[in-house]
Amino acid sequence: MKTMKNVIFTFVVLLTVLPITTFAEGIFDNLFPEVQGLYNSVSLNLWNFSLIYEDSKLAAGLRLQDEVTRSESYKLGFITMKRPVDKSYFNFLAFVGQVYGVALTVGYENYSIPSTGFEKTYYISTNQVIQTDYSKTWFALPSIPFGDSAIGPFSLNYEGFSLSKLGKEQPKINIKRGYASIDTLQLSFIQLGNIYSLGFYVFADKSLEQGATVNLGWDFDEGRIVGILGGRIFIDFEDFRFFFSTFGTYVPTSQNIKYGVWFRFLSPFNGDLIIQNNVAYFKIKVSQ
Repeated sequence: MKTMKNVIFTFVVLLTVLPITTFAEGIFDNLFPEVQGLYNSVSLNLWNFSLIYEDSKLAAGLRLQDEVTRSESYKLGFITMKRPVDKSYFNFLAFVGQVYGVALTVGYENYSIPSTGFEKTYYISTNQVIQTDYSKTWFALPSIPFGDSAIGPFSLNYEGFSLSKLGKEQPKINIKRGYASIDTLQLSFIQLGNIYSLGFYVFADKSLEQGATVNLGWDFDEGRIVGILGGRIFIDFEDFRFFFSTFGTYVPTSQNIKYGVWFRFLSPFNGDLIIQNNVAYFKIKVSQ
């Protein structure tokens, strides 16, 4: 299957490029390489230059990028401290060669509560048009008095990613997970492609970053009820720190298992590796 070959290719690139870029970062203090893999396309970005490999074709590109971080000052005793409020950024790439096109990424992160963020990428080449969307939300509210008792506290932790390709072949990634806590009741929402499910979030921590999902949903592609099992865990192994999420369908009478895997890397590099039903996406950057 062509998409499975793409998944294997992205893993090979990831395993070969990252050790090289990590070594290079140790030599050049200001060198922070980034590698990104879309459907049939991989780009290696250094400074303002890029090397693009797309379906057996090569191209070189120039990048224009900017990042603005706003901070606010506050007093801690007699010391004035600064904390980041939000960050906005964009990255524009134009490339030519055996294939040519443009890519644009815009993003925003808000660090106040509620914390929110989004990132959108538009990749347009002579062979394909791809769009990716990422969004996240986290907020917490205290208990609300209700008569002689109280309701809450409340908290919500949401994160979602989608990738879509225009044309006859339409590989897609669509993974969304939302965890909510209302007093001691913890609920989960999982979207896996065209499967929508609701259920319980068990063994969860207070931040709703880790826990297990037991959901029941509806598969709109197959028109049937399915179960969704999975979870999210934080792994800290020596210098490697990342979140690992996995979700899969459970249908006793079906051998067509649908799944999603999401790595969110924090250190020594940051970014994502997302796989859904043999379609893969990754964006990895050496940590500053």
